Amino acid sequence: MPRFCSAYGCHNTFSRQDISSHRFPDARNNPELYAKWMENVNKNAPVKFVPTKGSRLCSQHFSPDMVKKDRERVILKPNAIPTIFQYSQVSKNGGQNEKPIDREVTEVGQLKGMPPEQDCLIVAVIRNENEVSDEASSLQVVNEEVTTTDSVSMQDITEEVTNEDSVSMLGRKRTYSNEVEINEVSTSPKRARTTSSSEKSANDHSYCIKSPRRVRRQVDNLIGEVGNLKKKLKIAQQKTRRRNRKVSTLASVVSELKEKNLINSDCAALLETTFSGVPRELMKRLVTQKRKKNPGAYPPELRSFALTLKFYSTKAYNYVRNSFDLGLPHVSVIRSWYSSMNGEPGFTKNALAALRAKVLAAERDNQEVVCALMLDEMSIRKHVEWDGKQFRGYVDLGTGINDDSLPEATDALVFMAVSVNSGWKVPCGYFLVNGLTGEEKANLTKECITKLHEVGVKVVSFTCDGPTSHQAMLKLLGAQLSPESLQAYFQHPCDPTAKIYIFLDACHMIKLVRNTMSDWKFLKDKDGRIVKWQFLEELHKLQESEGLHLANKLRSAHIKWKPQKMKVNLAAQALSSSVADALEYCEGKLKLPQFQGCGPAVKFIRVFDHLFDVLNSRNPLARNFKAPIRRSNYQYTKRFLDEASDYIRNLKTSDGQSILTSKRKTGFLGFLLGINAVVGLAEDLVNAENPVLKYLLTYKMSQDHLELFFSAVRASGGWNNNPTTRQFIAAYKQLLMRHNIEGGRGNCTPQDDTEILNSVQDQHEINSLPTGISDVAIARRYDLALRPPAADDHDYCDVSNAMELSEYKEAAISYIAGYVVKMVEKKIHCPQCVAALTTNKESIPDLFVTWKTNGGLRLPSLGLLKICKETEKCVMRMLNANGGGLPHSAGLSNAITATVLSACVERGVFSTLDQHMFDSTPGNNHILSLIKCCSQSYVTIRMHHLSKLTNARMHDKVIRKQFSKLVLFKHQ
Repeated sequence: MPRFCSAYGCHNTFSRQDISSHRFPDARNNPELYAKWMENVNKNAPVKFVPTKGSRLCSQHFSPDMVKKDRERVILKPNAIPTIFQYSQVSKNGGQNEKPIDREVTEVGQLKGMPPEQDCLIVAVIRNENEVSDEASSLQVVNEEVTTTDSVSMQDITEEVTNEDSVSMLGRKRTYSNEVEINEVSTSPKRARTTSSSEKSANDHSYCIKSPRRVRRQVDNLIGEVGNLKKKLKIAQQKTRRRNRKVSTLASVVSELKEKNLINSDCAALLETTFSGVPRELMKRLVTQKRKKNPGAYPPELRSFALTLKFYSTKAYNYVRNSFDLGLPHVSVIRSWYSSMNGEPGFTKNALAALRAKVLAAERDNQEVVCALMLDEMSIRKHVEWDGKQFRGYVDLGTGINDDSLPEATDALVFMAVSVNSGWKVPCGYFLVNGLTGEEKANLTKECITKLHEVGVKVVSFTCDGPTSHQAMLKLLGAQLSPESLQAYFQHPCDPTAKIYIFLDACHMIKLVRNTMSDWKFLKDKDGRIVKWQFLEELHKLQESEGLHLANKLRSAHIKWKPQKMKVNLAAQALSSSVADALEYCEGKLKLPQFQGCGPAVKFIRVFDHLFDVLNSRNPLARNFKAPIRRSNYQYTKRFLDEASDYIRNLKTSDGQSILTSKRKTGFLGFLLGINAVVGLAEDLVNAENPVLKYLLTYKMSQDHLELFFSAVRASGGWNNNPTTRQFIAAYKQLLMRHNIEGGRGNCTPQDDTEILNSVQDQHEINSLPTGISDVAIARRYDLALRPPAADDHDYCDVSNAMELSEYKEAAISYIAGYVVKMVEKKIHCPQCVAALTTNKESIPDLFVTWKTNGGLRLPSLGLLKICKETEKCVMRMLNANGGGLPHSAGLSNAITATVLSACVERGVFSTLDQHMFDSTPGNNHILSLIKCCSQSYVTIRMHHLSKLTNARMHDKVIRKQFSKLVLFKHQ
């Protein structure tokens, strides 16, 4: 609440009971009355006054007929105007004008009887509104930044206030040497005071002070400033403590995210282990963005943390970002990082460029980049959707050729290179397929090996699983899979002297061996002894009946494995040395009758267990069969591998047929190939004259690296074990960025610290968009342009493609046009163009949208309806030309828009914008932009609808929800 009147030269205070305060009128609600007030207030004032929200006028500026009393209050009448103002002006040379000053000042001489010729003159000193007292301006507080160690001392301010407050107040009157008493006049910036000419000499004394009222006001102002500074300091210290608490307990944020079910346990464990540099960088980022509007690039630690958390859960990322005062990048910023990578199907250029950088770095150290290549397929959802440019979800081999006859993709075929002499891996490319032949896969494999050779990577092995198409692929590459002439390698396509050894993934092979033994119940070794699966079942029964286990992990899931046949650990634990030891102890020590004759089964289990360990060595410090292959243990390992190869070759079925020629030969043949490949790799890389490696870890050739990559793809956005093609592409691009993402626990568990190689640098440039087929060619291909009926009656004349819209379709289009209005309003910012999109009910009384609306729907104008109808006709012609199927070409939206634009410009659709067209430049024609935007928005709506119809026809009988509910109802 102000204490003084805001009128220039008036020094009335509102503490007096006979004076009331009155607000200025609102300039927006009552501009005329406000203008009259301002005209009178500033009529004779030397400085123009602009009122604020706290400005007030006292009641003495209003004539009695302008006010009325309401009980004890004085209220202005509605049209009251201030009219009473008197001022005293000071000339430039310091002389006083003859105009009377304020009535309070003029009465001073009359009350004291002062003659006009008195030497003591009354001087009105007018202070400017912008003048600031010396005492007040001496206090300058700069509070740019508050940190944990900053503190503001209030001692100096308190002492100043104390000194000012201790000044002796002499009252409201002063007596000078000429014995003339002068009433003190306010010294505020808006007030005048009167002094005698003898005051100049009196001010020379040290004990002389200026106006006590002025000092009192200054002390009050300083006390108020001190209070405000204390409040600001307290708030800043609270912010600092809260910020420190947030950063110091960053790990607790992960626990809170997990409690709120925003992230899963795998994501929580990963984030907790990758917080080394995040708190420090996050604090620096928060402080920097307080100082600068553009704090600069994000540090690598924050980029990695942001990409990892955003990959797992967008909700969790937004929660953490808001918790740290927006210290993390916006989601749109992360999307811009991804836009620099071309993640389309085919071989990934960014990944090959990253490999080339690795090769150059290795050459500086006189080393080679040795890699193992592998491929595998990941099932994806059979789903078609519109991405704004083209329909996604069809087979795509990265050739750029769009064939509308291609089927929907069901798998993603991925190639990955794993470093043998380092700790990284990188996907080289992927292809969206729906079943490929062995010849097609062989061609893609050769192309991948050639591209890796061109960037300088040495490929020494190739890993895949064992379906018939892969066996055909290996034969076409040059390998020999016949047991009599087994050859576990093929020649390098670019270097005939180099060999690439082939592996059938050991994890898949151990599952096939377990399946064969369990289904056939028994096999025969070379001595004719029977290997029975029954002994494992008897061991399980014994352990269940006794309630304790003989140091093995055999459970019901290992015996009844078919519901979980993809889990590797169930097969590896069933055929493990711990199970063999238990069987051997029950037969030899306990003499249990049900285990008599289990010796062949024990040997069978030990052979395949040791083989599995040799083909999965991952620890350089391990021993026995889990140890890496070195020169020191090469002969020992080779001796065992030869014995195991001989053992497998002599295994037979119950009818005496060799296991390698039976229907279940794949698992056993895969182990034979692995034995030969390991021996060949050890000879070339470890046991050579100039060895490339000190030791060989065979886990580098395992397909687990690809399985973990697939698990990471499924972990995108929380968990999605059946992603669509667009979801797979997005996750693929994200996994190639800087991150700390790890695969979950699918059908295998991470066994080492191999990380995905970052394929995109922090500083990047947006790649130029590839040029595709022109809009005219697409329009001609799908017959988008209208062909009017020919005037000739000959049979060979071209048939018209004119489309007629039914009344039902026109009604639906009018309803869709309302949504088009909403979409266009977000993109077009010209008020006249936006106004041309809508109309009232009277203009379109018969449309369906007027029947549907209750006041909330947008009513499209006739011009917009013409555009939507023309666009719908183009869509109908496109479907008719393509036989009802969806086109696969990119740029379809632009082609339809161009066709609609040429048709609508000739007819003229927006009559209200005919003159508005001349208000813009030819290169920025608003009407053309409006037509294109309306057509593109309608195309977007229709294409999404067409993709939904296609998916509904593909998945007529949906079983996913049925079985999901069944699992829930079974409490599993």
